[in-house]
Amino acid sequence: MGATNTPAPMTAGGSGAGSAGRPGQLAEEYEALRRGCGLATRYAADGADTMEMLGPDRHRFLNAYVTCEVKGLAAGQGTYGFFTSAQGRILADVVVTAHADRFWLELPPGRQEAIAEHLRKYLIADRVEMRPLGEVLPLTLAGPGAAPALAGLSGLAEINSGFELERWAHCRAIVGGTEVTVQRTERLGVPALTLWVPAARVEPLRELLLTGPGGPGGDGGGERVRPVPVGREALEVVRTESGLPRFGQDFGPQNFPQETGAAEAVSFTKGCYLGQEVVARIHYRGGVQKALCGLVFDGPAVPAPGTALLFEGREAGTLGTAVHSLALELPIGLAILHRRAAAPGSRLELAGGGGAEVRALPIVDSK
Repeated sequence: MGATNTPAPMTAGGSGAGSAGRPGQLAEEYEALRRGCGLATRYAADGADTMEMLGPDRHRFLNAYVTCEVKGLAAGQGTYGFFTSAQGRILADVVVTAHADRFWLELPPGRQEAIAEHLRKYLIADRVEMRPLGEVLPLTLAGPGAAPALAGLSGLAEINSGFELERWAHCRAIVGGTEVTVQRTERLGVPALTLWVPAARVEPLRELLLTGPGGPGGDGGGERVRPVPVGREALEVVRTESGLPRFGQDFGPQNFPQETGAAEAVSFTKGCYLGQEVVARIHYRGGVQKALCGLVFDGPAVPAPGTALLFEGREAGTLGTAVHSLALELPIGLAILHRRAAAPGSRLELAGGGGAEVRALPIVDSK
């Protein structure tokens, strides 16, 4: 799982071995994500919260509280959406993964209990049970070499041959002697596969992925790619360059789904859900007044998140994520801006000094 992303979402954020070690380490991790494969242990302190939902009414119940279509999800499928309030504002983004007898829900850090409590308010006669998911933890292979990184360690042809899985879909596989769930993960900024691993097997499998048999490759010839451990900093650079916002950092309860740019997260054909009237009214009556934008800053310093952004002397938004782009060798960021300031090429002033140019997303085209 991942927004997501998150996307994650990303829901899919990440952490692991830090990117603040020896000189050049961040550049090596970034290169692995863009050209090879990075291995992220997203279960660390800032990883996503996960829970599972069981019971025969789970499809109908969950479908009434998220913006994405889950009523028709079959085992092996997944989707990305938002929990919204009655006012149509975002409570959390979520990746829903359908299994034969349950859903897995991947939520932003710190949101699992809040969302569970939100849903319990509406549990009356529905045969649904919710509980934290702790027996499996994610290891994410991120980068174009993610599938080749499993070559020789898994007998599953559709993984070893490439990303044949649908978005957010998953399947069971044996990797290095361990039975895992392998999921195609979106909203990290690069292709990714997440292995959901029994908690007791996470460290042995991580070691096998990093040091197991095989050598450098990734040209489609079947030779296994060795992943490089990557930390949050490198993942954040790639995510920001790709223009993928993160809950609690770039958007939150003050925002409507359409302001995030994640059009795939909202179904306008699924019928009623909490907040649907507001979200649909915005969609059919001209759209929102704010939009997610990329920013490229003038100076060498990375501005602080939360800095007010001014357009023609008036506040137009606040800075969300800000990082140093290794592709542009400049500071970049994401912000949800008022429509009057959101046109690419617009010039912004930063409260306290400095300037920025609005850029279309993605800020960096990886193709």
